[in-house]
Amino acid sequence: MIITLTEINNSKLDNETLEFGPIECMNCGFDGPIPIKYYLVEPEITNEHEYKQLKTSVKKQLGHDSFCETGCEFGDLISVCRCPKCGSEEIFQDL
Repeated sequence: MIITLTEINNSKLDNETLEFGPIECMNCGFDGPIPIKYYLVEPEITNEHEYKQLKTSVKKQLGHDSFCETGCEFGDLISVCRCPKCGSEEIFQDL
């Protein structure tokens, strides 16, 4: 299965999707603005094997080891972020 990750501009996402976002770096405590990017995942991930493929695709295509999953009007969505101060992906996310 080939997984496609298509970046979605934040302006196209509804407020409910955007409410859950990066709050603070759990590594260095940085709590300023942390950039976040959203990607539409196609096709839909339906099992553990496909989820492992998604993790591999995120690492290869985006250079991230971790991501958050959510849904939106467009389908399955992931978000990735990295602390601008220390580069950690260990980011606390909340409403």
